[in-house]
Amino acid sequence: MKQFTEGRASADDDVVAVYDRTALDLYRYASRLTGGNRQQTQDLVQDTYVHLIQRVRDGRVDAKRIEIGWLIQSCRQRYLEQIRAQRRRHRREQRAGGLRIVTSDDPNADSGVTAALASLTPEHRTALVLRYVDDLPVSDIARTLGRSVRATESLLVRARTALRDSTTTSQEARS
Repeated sequence: MKQFTEGRASADDDVVAVYDRTALDLYRYASRLTGGNRQQTQDLVQDTYVHLIQRVRDGRVDAKRIEIGWLIQSCRQRYLEQIRAQRRRHRREQRAGGLRIVTSDDPNADSGVTAALASLTPEHRTALVLRYVDDLPVSDIARTLGRSVRATESLLVRARTALRDSTTTSQEARS
């Protein structure tokens, strides 16, 4: 039993070392995905590290070999799972005749790119982050979002237009 607890403590120490090395970069990435919503970003980062801990404790992952790329991929997967769940919930609400009102959860979102992304719909924001932050090809984005390539290309055009309109509007407001 002592060997098991010693091994677990060592694995936990390795996870802490991964956290210390990667937390800022992962938080920055998650913030872009969530449009700067601090609570959602913190939850997403926490879910990602909890997933890492579970994988390390199950013996499926060696924490000493974990790099930021693995964590970003895990974070992206957690975020996409949330988006899919929201989409399913929205469809159920529509079938039930319910109305869905979208509001900003964090009125104090950071300025710059994150603030501009926050003004977009989650679908537009996700497509732009996958394309321009993760540098995924359109075919991979289409597969990830469960859309055709043509529909994804169209989504990216609409998302870029919405982002451009958002930044133009915010610049005019500052003038």
